[in-house]
Amino acid sequence: MYNEKQSQLMSGKKLIIWDVDGTLLNTSAGIIHSVRYTEKKLHLPPLNEEDVRVFLGPPPKAMYMKMYGLDEVMASEAVRFHREYSRNKAIFEAEVYDGIPEALNHFQRMGVYQAIATLKGQIIAETLMDRLRLSGYFDMIAAMDPEETKTKSGLIREVIEHIEVQKSDAVLIGDSKYDAIGAEKAGIDFIGVTYGFGFHSDRDVNEFHHIGVIHSVEEFREIDIG
Repeated sequence: MYNEKQSQLMSGKKLIIWDVDGTLLNTSAGIIHSVRYTEKKLHLPPLNEEDVRVFLGPPPKAMYMKMYGLDEVMASEAVRFHREYSRNKAIFEAEVYDGIPEALNHFQRMGVYQAIATLKGQIIAETLMDRLRLSGYFDMIAAMDPEETKTKSGLIREVIEHIEVQKSDAVLIGDSKYDAIGAEKAGIDFIGVTYGFGFHSDRDVNEFHHIGVIHSVEEFREIDIG
């Protein structure tokens, strides 16, 4: 249903930066399987089904330290196995949310820049976008470095500097508090989506600075950059 307020949500924006997990793609199966693979490789005590879902969104290294009590060296080893599974198998378990290609095409036809800022590894992110035939929509894919040193806010800054737009002309779209916090630290606007992993309601998004909420992928096609 047409909503005039929603239509003007991103009025005047020149750059849309997309999160991947829970925003463009349903990658939950691959992420959870990456954790289970790592547990077996490092003989870690298996997390229960509820706790393992905390890996959907945040940087995995921090989560391995938090959830298993690993030190930084062991957490880095855990991430190595996590990424190994992601490269070899999880990329084939990811699914594009229905309507995302149409949404990306909608914004592309308006002439707005589109980019990705994700905490997935760079090669994994690029391979995913190629395999799912989404690469052509993006002017840049900014992802995690091999040393796992980058942050969401840092990735956002990389995109803005590369595409050369003002912070006020950019917006990040994401599904979790990590996206909202990253956008705020980088000094750009944020739009939360509630169909992904992290946010499930307006109330969840309202805990963070944002300019709007998207409840379904179809709502993107109501938006006029203008």
